[in-house]
Amino acid sequence: MADEAASLAGPVFLSGPVFLSGPMGAGKSTLARELAARLGVPAVDLDARVEAAAAKPIPRIFAEDGEPAFRALEREAARACLAEPPAVVALGGGTVTDRATRRALLRGGVLITLQAAPEELARRVGSGEGRPLLAGDPVAALRRVLAERAPAYAECHGVVRTDREGALEEALRLVRERPVPVPLGERSYAVEIGVGVRRRLRARLAGASRAILVADSNTAPWRDALAEAGDVRVDLEEGEAHKDVAAVARIWDAALDASVDRRACVVAVGGGVVGDLAGFAAASLLRGVAFGQVPTSLLAMVDSSVGGKTGFNRAQGKNLVGAFHQPRFVLCDVETLSTLPAEERVAGLAEVLKAAWLDGEAAVAALERDAEALRAGDEAATIGAIRRSVALKARVVEADEREAGQRMVLNLGHTVGHGLEAAAGYGALRHGEAVGLGLVAAARVGVALGDLDAEQAGRLERLVGALGLPVDLDRRLDEAVWGFVGADKKRAGAQIRFVVPGPPGTTRIAPLSVEAIRAAVAV
Repeated sequence: MADEAASLAGPVFLSGPVFLSGPMGAGKSTLARELAARLGVPAVDLDARVEAAAAKPIPRIFAEDGEPAFRALEREAARACLAEPPAVVALGGGTVTDRATRRALLRGGVLITLQAAPEELARRVGSGEGRPLLAGDPVAALRRVLAERAPAYAECHGVVRTDREGALEEALRLVRERPVPVPLGERSYAVEIGVGVRRRLRARLAGASRAILVADSNTAPWRDALAEAGDVRVDLEEGEAHKDVAAVARIWDAALDASVDRRACVVAVGGGVVGDLAGFAAASLLRGVAFGQVPTSLLAMVDSSVGGKTGFNRAQGKNLVGAFHQPRFVLCDVETLSTLPAEERVAGLAEVLKAAWLDGEAAVAALERDAEALRAGDEAATIGAIRRSVALKARVVEADEREAGQRMVLNLGHTVGHGLEAAAGYGALRHGEAVGLGLVAAARVGVALGDLDAEQAGRLERLVGALGLPVDLDRRLDEAVWGFVGADKKRAGAQIRFVVPGPPGTTRIAPLSVEAIRAAVAV
């Protein structure tokens, strides 16, 4: 396909090592040599380094020193590669089973998992002689090893099948594009960001018995261009005003009328509203089916499509009923942004700003530098902003998937923002515009509590305006807004867990009454 060919064009510049992981027999050493030759860097065999460090072969290390000693040598050798010039490293089959090592490799390089059928793996390794983990029946042993290591192998930038054609080309694509991993064990997925990536939908649906493609009136053309015969198509009304249980029921009924089974996959093609509704429908349909995201708005790409939050609104407030249900894949295709009204695209920059402030000074400075280009819809600047935002959210979700603590920081700007949005009737004010105003409000709370000085608060408000978002907070505040703030889902008793910003990269959660928030904001 055209976009796949384009993804393989041009040179690849490595900023760090490439790690090939996977079970014995997956072809790590062979592919490492081929990939290193194409990239013009050395190939490193980690097992050889371990043997050199121990001055004896691996079977003797196992026999004389035990597996823990071997794993310690393996961890040390893998981490050493992070400090060396870029190379393609063939890891040992169990290297990534150590969580700290695996996460370090994910952060410092590109981690690719190689896979093949157990029968093919067994054929390649033969009787298993010299491989302590394959004693007895190699196929049965490999199945056991794969099951045990599945959560570790799932945490990667991408999977390459070495028992199919095109393994080298797929590995090159992953190195070039470096999808953003969301490492959550067997619920892990990678967010693919670029031009034309929506066309990978059918490949990502491999193994699904049926696709249920959900869109609204604005995004149906994107959905229909991706649909194939046999897909179930569901059309929703556009906008937050229709983000309710009736919309979820439409998805349920369309799927059940088509007699889908539990191997079906619900795919959201659209913005945050479509994604939240389709995700909740998937979480509850037949007690849970797979879910995929093809976000078509900037807001959805940088925020709602990642992290697994799903749900719908009630009269009492926004997103008060929902579930956590992680997607299987996320395809962020910046081509879909070209059809958005400028105001809609700009509204998504509020979540980009939120993520940058949470990330730190370097991200905020980059956003200040790129503000004009982002307002104009520059493709390169937009891809960079999406990558930084998704990477920040992935780190937070990795640490706190179900918002028990740290993930609450992602609500920066949302407490007052949701109140403004609800009071406006979910339509007169876009979600991103409301979040931008909510960031201005949060900055005022930060100043009132001493977390933020006036200079940094002014910087945050100026950046809201520089991105093209409204800053006229005061004229929008009324009793209805504060009524909805009081119903915030982060409420704990009479208090709301408010995300208070400090300087870039610092926040804290403070229990505040609505009255205290109101007093700080209404300056």
